[in-house]
Amino acid sequence: MPVMDAEQRRKLEDQLLRKAEESIRSLRREAETGDPARVDTLAEGLAGLLKTREFPSLRAAEFRELARAIQRGAYQRSVDSLLVQAERCGHRGDEKGRNALLTRAKDQFAKALRFGADDEFRHGVERRVQATLMTSKDGVDDRTKQAAKRKLDQHDVGAKPPNGVERRRAIRYADPVLVVEAEGRRCRTINWSTRGLLVDLPPEEFSHAVGGKLRLELHCPDIPEVAGHPVGGRQIAHVVRLDPDRRAVALSFPDISTVVLDLTHAMKEAGIKPEPER
Repeated sequence: MPVMDAEQRRKLEDQLLRKAEESIRSLRREAETGDPARVDTLAEGLAGLLKTREFPSLRAAEFRELARAIQRGAYQRSVDSLLVQAERCGHRGDEKGRNALLTRAKDQFAKALRFGADDEFRHGVERRVQATLMTSKDGVDDRTKQAAKRKLDQHDVGAKPPNGVERRRAIRYADPVLVVEAEGRRCRTINWSTRGLLVDLPPEEFSHAVGGKLRLELHCPDIPEVAGHPVGGRQIAHVVRLDPDRRAVALSFPDISTVVLDLTHAMKEAGIKPEPER
C-alpha cells in the first residue's frame, strides 16, 4: 500500500471531516422530527466513520460528543411527545391506550438517561407520569388525589430539607445511621437517601474505582429485628466519588432503592423520624 505524503493525508482528513459534518447535519434534521431509532442508526454510521484510521482523533471525540447530545435530545423529545399523547388518553378515559403509551415512554426515558439526560429531566418525567396516572375522563377528582397522596407518603418519610429547598435528587438523611456491608467489611453511612449513600470507608482501603459496581447489604440497627433478622436487604450500587478529605466513598443506586424505601417504612412503624443532613 503506497504511503501518503502530508498533502494527501491533509486532503483525506478534510474529506473525512466534511463527511462527519454532513452526518451531524443529518442527525440534527432527523432528531427534530424523526424516530429516535433512526437517529441511532445514523449515529452508528457516523461512529464507523470516526473509527477510520486517518480520522483526526481529537475531532473524533468532538463528533462523538455531538452525536451523543443529539441522540439524547431525540429521546427527550420522544418522551415528551409520548407523555402528551398519554395525557390525552387519560382525559378521554382510555386507560389501555394511556398505559401502552406510558410503557413506550418508559423505554425512551431509559435511553434518554443512558445518553446523559439530567436530573431535571428525570424529575419532570416522573412528575408527569404520576399526574397522567392520576388523570381520568372527569379530570383529577379528590378521591384520586388522596390516593396519589397516600402513594407519595409511602415514598416519603416525612422529613423535609432544613431550608425548604431541595436541589438534590433526593433528600439526604444523616440519622439514623445505616449499616452497610460491602466487600466483606462493614461500614456506616455518613448520609443516605433513596438514590445513594455516602459511607465512612477510606478510599485507600477500597478496591473499586469510580464507575465500579458492587453489591451491598443494608440494614438499620435502630429498627427492631423481625423474626430475629435485621430489616434490610441487598442492593446494587455504583461508585460515583472517592472523597479522601471526608475519608468516604459515595455510592449511587441505579434507580430508587426499594431496600431503602422498606427501611424508611420500618422506621415509621418504629416511630423513628429520620433527620435530614444539615
